[in-house]
Amino acid sequence: MASAVSAMALTGCGGDDSSSDGKAKLSLGMTDAPVDGAAEVWVQFSGVTLIRADGEAETTFTFDEPKRINLLAYQHGEIYPLLENEEIDAGEYSQIRLLVDTEGDLDTVIVLDGGATFELTIPSGAQTGLKLVNGFTATAGGEVSFTLDFDLRKSVTLTGNGEFKLRPTIRIIDNIEAGHIAGTVASDACPAESEMAIYVYEGAVTEPEDLGADAEPLVTTYVKTDLSYQASFLAAGEYTLALTCIADEDDPEVDDDAFGSGAGFVTVSGSLIVTADQTTGWNPAVGG
Repeated sequence: MASAVSAMALTGCGGDDSSSDGKAKLSLGMTDAPVDGAAEVWVQFSGVTLIRADGEAETTFTFDEPKRINLLAYQHGEIYPLLENEEIDAGEYSQIRLLVDTEGDLDTVIVLDGGATFELTIPSGAQTGLKLVNGFTATAGGEVSFTLDFDLRKSVTLTGNGEFKLRPTIRIIDNIEAGHIAGTVASDACPAESEMAIYVYEGAVTEPEDLGADAEPLVTTYVKTDLSYQASFLAAGEYTLALTCIADEDDPEVDDDAFGSGAGFVTVSGSLIVTADQTTGWNPAVGG
């Protein structure tokens, strides 16, 4: 099905149809990848607000009942449908805001691997929601469909006073342009019991860097117990993937010495091309 949305930066050029005449349909889905040490990450959403590019109007979809979602339940291409075929005015939009509940007890929380549960603070979340500054144009009679990819490894931090904070790093992907990369890691690529992860970089990369570095990966995905992985919802284009056996040693807040000059990675893919609605394969093995 053809999409009638063209993604654009907030400061970029406008779309080819800024008319507010007519209606379009909007769908939003949510996905995520694991975060170190966490078994569950629950966020409670009360609605979604769209801001028009001219700043003169906004549309809010308020849920009849809040949607409390365990983001870690939606990985490896699985999505949670936050909005499905909701009618919106055609025209240009500059921002999406996810309205979150943080005032109640245990509505937005993180559950650690051992079972301990902690409130998850979202700075300014209760006042302004989670702001996604990605513009789009909805054409009359068309359909707009996005996936929101929460990268919790980059987003969840533990402060010095023992408080967990969520500063969301969220990619917005136009589903009509999205493809995937998937494969299986060779059984001898990493020592037994390793924390394996695939790091995904835009373009051609010869010396991959870790989370927290200036050239950190676009997204990461863990390798499952059956040694398979999937990096989902990637815009069509060129990518490089790298396999690490020490994902648990990568602090997303700093540039770790253990990963310097690519030292933390056992193999790098070379150039991979992602095509919309297709899955590109890469099966990591040492030296290949």
